[in-house]
Amino acid sequence: MTIKSGVIEGFEEYSQFSSLEEFNRHLEMWLAVHKHDFSKGELVGLKRLSRFAAKIPGVSNAKIGTVLKAIHEEYNELGISRSTLKE
Repeated sequence: MTIKSGVIEGFEEYSQFSSLEEFNRHLEMWLAVHKHDFSKGELVGLKRLSRFAAKIPGVSNAKIGTVLKAIHEEYNELGISRSTLKE
């Protein structure tokens, strides 16, 4: 199988969830346990990244720059740093 970086459908086999609702439920339960392990900025990045993992539940191939741009736009240019997102 050939995977093209811009085509998310090629990553379907990596999803461990049967639906977006299941993914969201698991993410919510996981955050309930681990939320305190993250800084505010890291949580902003994680939550935004999870939105990019909606088309194929739990899988995202978004570039770091794309995620950061979305965060900066959402928070009126007050986003997080690249290093925060990469951690």
